[in-house]
Amino acid sequence: ARDVLQGVEAAFRRYPWIDRARVGVEGGSYGGQLANWLITQTPLFAAAIPRAGISNLISFNYLSYYHDYLAVEYGGRLHQADIMDRLWERSPIRHVARVRTPVMLVHGQDDNNVPTSEAEQFFIALRDAGVESELVIYPRSGHGIRETAQRVDFLRRSIAWYERHFASTSTVRAAGQ
Repeated sequence: ARDVLQGVEAAFRRYPWIDRARVGVEGGSYGGQLANWLITQTPLFAAAIPRAGISNLISFNYLSYYHDYLAVEYGGRLHQADIMDRLWERSPIRHVARVRTPVMLVHGQDDNNVPTSEAEQFFIALRDAGVESELVIYPRSGHGIRETAQRVDFLRRSIAWYERHFASTSTVRAAGQ
C-alpha cells in the first residue's frame, strides 16, 4: 500500500492541477483488497469502490476455494507459529475504526474466488464504525460483473457515488476558503 500512496503523492507533485479533495480509490479482486486496505491507512480518498476484495484474511482462508493460497504465501498453516496474528493484523477489517472514506462495496453473488461474505462482513463493520457505506451484490455474477445490464448499473452507481462524494468535498473546501 505504501507504494500506491507514494505513487499518488508523486502524481500530486508532478500534476499540481489534481484536486486532492477529489481523489477516489477503486479496484477489483486484489485491487479490491488493496482499496479496502488503503482506506484503513489514510483519509486521503474522498470515496472508495472496492470490488470483490478480501477484507478478512482469516475468514477468506477458511471459506475460499483458494484456502491453500495463504499457506503458500505465509509459509505455513494458519494455526502454525504467529501466522494467524499476522493475517489478522494485515486484514482491513481489523483496522475498520480508522476508515473515514465513504465506501461502496461491490460483489458478485456467485463469486467462487472471494466469498461474498468478505464484502458483507466489511459492510457491517463499516456501518458499526459509523462509515457511510453501501453494499451492492449482483445476482448471477461471479468474480467479475458479466451481464451487460449489471455492468451498466455498476457504472451508473459508480459515477453517482463519485459525483456525490466529490461534490461534497468541493463544497466543503469552497465554504472554507
